[in-house]
Amino acid sequence: MKALQVQNVRYGSILNGVSFKWHQGEIVALMGANGSGKSTLARLIAGLIEPTAGEILLTVDGTPCPWNRVKRWQEIGLVGQHPRRQTIGATVAEELGFGLLNLGHDIHWVRNRVRELASTVGLGGKEDQSPSTLSGGERQRLVTTAILALQPSFLILDEALTMLDALSQANVLELLFQAQTETGQLWITHDPEFARLADRLLVINNGTIIDMGKPRDAFANRKLHSLYSLGETYANLDSLVPKHPQTKVGEVQGPSELTQPVLEWNHAKYESRLMLNKNVRAGEFIGIVGPSGSGKTTLLDSAIGFILPTEGKLLVCGEKMSKDSLKIVRRKTRLVLQEAGEYLIGGSVYHEVFYGDSRRDLLSERQARLSYLEDFGIPSRLIDEAPERLSGGERQMVALASALRTLPKILLLDEPLLGLDTVSRARIQTMISAWTNLTILYVTHDLREVLQYADRLWLVENGNVVLDCPIECWKDHQEQFRASGVRC
Repeated sequence: MKALQVQNVRYGSILNGVSFKWHQGEIVALMGANGSGKSTLARLIAGLIEPTAGEILLTVDGTPCPWNRVKRWQEIGLVGQHPRRQTIGATVAEELGFGLLNLGHDIHWVRNRVRELASTVGLGGKEDQSPSTLSGGERQRLVTTAILALQPSFLILDEALTMLDALSQANVLELLFQAQTETGQLWITHDPEFARLADRLLVINNGTIIDMGKPRDAFANRKLHSLYSLGETYANLDSLVPKHPQTKVGEVQGPSELTQPVLEWNHAKYESRLMLNKNVRAGEFIGIVGPSGSGKTTLLDSAIGFILPTEGKLLVCGEKMSKDSLKIVRRKTRLVLQEAGEYLIGGSVYHEVFYGDSRRDLLSERQARLSYLEDFGIPSRLIDEAPERLSGGERQMVALASALRTLPKILLLDEPLLGLDTVSRARIQTMISAWTNLTILYVTHDLREVLQYADRLWLVENGNVVLDCPIECWKDHQEQFRASGVRC
């Protein structure tokens, strides 16, 4: 039996003497605020970075192994927050089979195993596709399955199930539990529903680890629950009362404004199999749900012109979306993607959010801009940091602050609460309820995120909006949502 022992590990100003023991076959949940060091600890254990002090030991039946001799890539698997960065295969099949071939398995056995793995996690029939063509949730499934297939002694999942719909998550969880006897697992998460399934709960706070014991006992302790912001589950959906009429704070809308469409898909067909014939009125909030790979993100891509229709047309604020009109149309629209770390380009947080502003404005209006950043929970100590050095949740906050700064007419949000801790989620949800003069399309796997704000719900399956219902009627379609993998 193997065990990993983390002994008084320090890393810069982030980790301040972290110690805990993790046994093969044990599932441990790790929670903590954004920026607390969860991902840093994961990278240290995986050997991607080295601690500034302390040590990590691998023991086999109680006997320590020299850490510099441990084949970490075989012993420890890591599925990070950004699956796009972890795919190396040209196809799904190559991604699933690459590690197995490197372990020396017979090629015919690997081919059969790849087909079996792809089918198990809902990627059957996509073996010859490039990973770049998959949705975020599909890429998460692909990377998790590819690493799990190598049967590492220890597996770290850093928010690795966040992009999955309920059905896909259940499939991956089944694989994780099947592997439990041979593979110790560290689940880094902000989701208490997920953490409850673990054997033990650790919380990282002020650079150190607190062992909370059994997760269910920890969540039952309201004092600890509040002290460490462990998160709230949506216990009672009836308490999530839709906010109607949909007139946002500070907004006065006449009848003509409410009926004026700002997005009009007229029999629009796209090469990616997306087909839309829908209108969105000014000031509407559309909650968009559906299974992974159904076309939700592609729908948002169409609204900002990343893809153009091959048939039909899309009008944005009355302007036809085309190559010639892209610049004009995009001035009115902002998109926040699932993986914020993939498209932040500023040299610092400050320059990312206020990108394109003159040097004089950056200096003269600095105090007002710092206040703006604080509204998004971005403290002054982070403003000069490079975005790639932030945690996943912190990058998400920076992306939101950047998108909202220019006051667009249309805001496209693709899983905007991914990777956010309880405090940050509450802050963003409060801001959403107060945003004025905005038309919002909000993609999520969790219906509960939008019930308080949405006017309508769109259920997307196979590139089509198969259900368009007023928010008041969502319960009439609850079984249809659940059958599609939507959490509700």
